Amino acid sequence: MNPVDKNLKKKTVLEGTFEDVIELDNHYYLVHKKDQICVLPYTISSEGLLDKIGVIEDWNYIEEEKALVLLNDYINTDDTSDLIAANRILFEIIGSNVKDANLWMYLGSVYNNMSSDSPIKLYAVNISNVEVKTDEEVEDKEDRKKFKMMDSSSVLQTDDILFLAAYLRLFQYFYVNSLKK
Repeated sequence: MNPVDKNLKKKTVLEGTFEDVIELDNHYYLVHKKDQICVLPYTISSEGLLDKIGVIEDWNYIEEEKALVLLNDYINTDDTSDLIAANRILFEIIGSNVKDANLWMYLGSVYNNMSSDSPIKLYAVNISNVEVKTDEEVEDKEDRKKFKMMDSSSVLQTDDILFLAAYLRLFQYFYVNSLKK
């Protein structure tokens, strides 16, 4: 598909609350109506290295198996900033607010495919000293049960590209900082 080809006809096939399906040159694409955020919670070991990574164990309906994914959601109209949205997403899962902006890191934006017009904003948050509340203390117990901390050394075994991109950007930050010491 040539981006300067003005003869291409775009047709909306299906309209949804969060995204539309469009047809363009005999290909189908998802067009998101709201910005998306992914959150990568992590802990640091006593040596200052990445120790654990927080993930959600979710069901992949296409592959019909469990998959590990980042915490993710859309930015709501009542979220006053991206960081507020990221903290809301984290709070919904672990039941604790991380108000200290120094614990948060913006990892940049990624696109989930070449034809996407919707960037996915990536945030990382250090939860080394943050309480992860029990199921009884969290509003959405189902999502809380899906949350787990995994060893950072096993991250590269995941198939989720957003998860890998966020982790590699976070790892690069720690690597560059370790070289400065």
